[in-house]
Amino acid sequence: MRIYVLSRRKLVFGFLVLITVGGLLDVAQRSLTIPSLVRAPGTYYMAHTKEKVVALTFDDGPDPTDTPDVLDILKEKGVRASFFVLGQAAQSNPYLLKRLVKEGHEIGNHSFNHDYQQRRLVQEMNQTDQEVFAATGTHTYFYRPPGGFLSKDQLETIKKNGQVVVLWSVDSKDWSNPGIKQIVNNVIKNVFPGAIILMHDGGYHRIQTVKALGPIIDALRERGYRFATLSELKMLDSEIK
Repeated sequence: MRIYVLSRRKLVFGFLVLITVGGLLDVAQRSLTIPSLVRAPGTYYMAHTKEKVVALTFDDGPDPTDTPDVLDILKEKGVRASFFVLGQAAQSNPYLLKRLVKEGHEIGNHSFNHDYQQRRLVQEMNQTDQEVFAATGTHTYFYRPPGGFLSKDQLETIKKNGQVVVLWSVDSKDWSNPGIKQIVNNVIKNVFPGAIILMHDGGYHRIQTVKALGPIIDALRERGYRFATLSELKMLDSEIK
């Protein structure tokens, strides 16, 4: 998938087109995540490594229905992952943040209320970070913009705020609820050493994600892959000086 940095004007126009063409975004359910339009220099979407290691990442939680099921599977499989949480969801479910940290997972920042245009970018990042810190005593380091949308100016603002923009290189497309088998195939057919895999534990009816997670982990392990948090994956990057 080829992805570009867009100007704010083009970004908004493209966003409106996506709403009206293809049915990717249900306006009544804006928590649905849509495919990223951005993969740019200065963002972290893969590690340059020959080791067969990948990072599982989950967006839009914590959700009281689906996040516990995801955590149960990860615990059973002995896998640590990275969770990009929404501040609103974190505020409502601080006990899930505590469980994430207790079980060795990493918490990233996914804004406060999932505003695709990120009109209050720094304020929302800080609000979410405060919720995470209040529940866990840890701060967020990685930031993933809602939908993967960001302009060049927003990218620079995020970097100046001390956070690293994280996107992804393998999209499970679980955001579209395409079926359990298809979610598994979307990951397995596109995975490679150093990949960052996009999944969701919140937002809207993630039962397909829950049911696909175990088979994804098993299939990747059969192919010789192991799992890492984003911080661990980044340490393997051969391009880091």
